[in-house]
Amino acid sequence: MKALLTFIIVLTTSIQIQGQERLISGKVTSASDNLPLAGANILIKGTGKGVTANFEGLYQIKVKPTDILVFNYLGFVTQEKKVGTLNTISVVLEEDTSSLDEIVIMGYGTTKRKEITSAVTTVKSESVSSALSGKVRGVKINNQEPQSGLLTAGEINDLEKWGEWKENLKKDEYKEIQQNWNFYLENKIQVAINDNNGVPLNNIKVSLFNETNQLIMAARTDFTGEVTLFKDLNQKCEDDYYTVQIRQNDKIFGKKITNTYNRIEFTLDEQSQSNDIDVMFTIDATGSMGDEINYLKSELKNIITRLDKSIDDKRVALTFYRDFGDAYVVKDFDFNSDIDAVKDILSHQGAGGGGDYEEAVEQALKVSMSKSWNTNAKAKLLFLLLDAPPHFTKENVAIIKEQIKLAQAKGIKIIPVVASGANKNVEFLMRFFSVSTNGTYVFITDDSGIGNPHLKPSTDNFEVEKLNDLIVRLIEKYSGVIS
Repeated sequence: MKALLTFIIVLTTSIQIQGQERLISGKVTSASDNLPLAGANILIKGTGKGVTANFEGLYQIKVKPTDILVFNYLGFVTQEKKVGTLNTISVVLEEDTSSLDEIVIMGYGTTKRKEITSAVTTVKSESVSSALSGKVRGVKINNQEPQSGLLTAGEINDLEKWGEWKENLKKDEYKEIQQNWNFYLENKIQVAINDNNGVPLNNIKVSLFNETNQLIMAARTDFTGEVTLFKDLNQKCEDDYYTVQIRQNDKIFGKKITNTYNRIEFTLDEQSQSNDIDVMFTIDATGSMGDEINYLKSELKNIITRLDKSIDDKRVALTFYRDFGDAYVVKDFDFNSDIDAVKDILSHQGAGGGGDYEEAVEQALKVSMSKSWNTNAKAKLLFLLLDAPPHFTKENVAIIKEQIKLAQAKGIKIIPVVASGANKNVEFLMRFFSVSTNGTYVFITDDSGIGNPHLKPSTDNFEVEKLNDLIVRLIEKYSGVIS
């Protein structure tokens, strides 16, 4: 009886241990050159759950001892490893030379020869460059990537065209968006902060409270020493008095103002200021972006290269997203000062998945806000490239509002870049994103003749520029770089 009891206890303990999850880590590299395979997929076999390796090929994942990890990367032989008692699992992947002749270029996508009868939108390669790439790890392709400087775009800075913005808010389309997403942004106040010598102070924390001392909005000044706050960020402006509070080191200053104020100035002590720049590109990588994704990749690599030359202290991050039910919802790569590594990651991404119109925009924002943004950076910019809105649910409204408030508090300017296929709902919501975070709104135009038709924006006038030139101009503008 005692032996039986001991056996049952050991068996029960064993089962409990086998069912416990733990965090393991490792690195994925290439056998040919020992370089990290950034973007490699690490999946838990039979579950659909997994992660991607970062710029250094490193990964972390929660697993059970009974799990089997599947390591794959296009052009390389897939490996499987049983977890067991291991806490670290690193793999070296061999190039799969036998599969090279199966890779076929079709229009805007890379696919397998056996899938050639399917539509281009069914492309399944997730972690490698799409068609027209000049090179992919393990795959030699003669086709050249599209040259940069082909896509055309325009910009609407609603903070600088405030009269037009307020006129737009009278339109039914805007009123519907206001009601759905609870953004109003009609009643603003400009806060300017300089030191005793008249030098603008950036990255100063500024908060706006209503007359019952409830926080409405928290933000940070940019390189101009200014920030725009909104008394009606998420609800109509009904208070008679407000308090503007600023914080410098351990000191707090405040001024009580009436609802009629639209500008207020502060003078503070001198302080050292950073020249660091953080730039993130958050990109819709669903199938609907297939008509432009390769051109966008060329433009972004050109932008990143020019950024590398014009701004010394910078980091770049990449976030790709699709939708629930796709191969991944969000695939992210944190900030990196190695520009070549960033461009290499960008080369290995393609469009796929999707299906319905809306995508997981809220999840992409949530991940983007959680990255290692430099709190003291002179400029923090998030370029959101997309052609579809988030799913409209009560939960997503709350998530979006929370992420916008995080962007404001961190001093991150959101700059949407809207591609073909977008409707007025996308335009209006993205303009709310940009206005609320002191950013600007960018949209691709038909002037280049590339991609499907693009939405005509609601504005009196705008200038058509090359997309790469426009984005570089904006980065330099918000970084205080004089070109």
